[in-house]
Amino acid sequence: MAAAPAPRPGSLADAKRRAAVDHILAAARRLVLSRGLDVTMDDLAEVSGASRRTLFRHFAGRDKLIAAAFDAGIVDYRHQLPRYDGDLTSWLRATCESAHRMNATIGPGFFELASRQDLSPELAAAEAKRLEEFRGAMTDISVTLWRAAGGQGDPPPSLSATVCAHLSPHFTAALLIDAGQTWSAAAELAYLAIDAAVRRAVDS
Repeated sequence: MAAAPAPRPGSLADAKRRAAVDHILAAARRLVLSRGLDVTMDDLAEVSGASRRTLFRHFAGRDKLIAAAFDAGIVDYRHQLPRYDGDLTSWLRATCESAHRMNATIGPGFFELASRQDLSPELAAAEAKRLEEFRGAMTDISVTLWRAAGGQGDPPPSLSATVCAHLSPHFTAALLIDAGQTWSAAAELAYLAIDAAVRRAVDS
């Protein structure tokens, strides 16, 4: 029997297919973040409310599904960071709060993806893309800070490193786990450190 034709782009059927895939990816990402990378296709089917057959129709395998879920997550991360509105102080505070609020929702799966050495090619590619996208977002923030503060050219490496380190999920985790604090405390410390780094960079 011939395979059913793919939905025509822009059609109602295509919109339903994309909505179903988005739901699967969001459910898969939540599960993997909370449980880790070793979830099974049965686990993913159960949490998404889809059958294994449906999952395999959209994704060639478990790792491709998990990789796609992480790819979608980093795009969503960048979209949720606030745009610069002309008020440097309020924008930096809002950026720190948004970043650490999102960081606080991640769990073991993220840190496994960032640290395991036995990743499949699909998952290794997803981690490389995540890191590239994260660093790109941090570069955008650093450039915005530097230009808004009156800096010329590229931001100093010390400012870029401060932004990257203090908005990293690892910084959030250190405050939550090691210091027993909250994501809002992480956001406040990040704001203070980044604001000080901007001032030092401008004065130097």
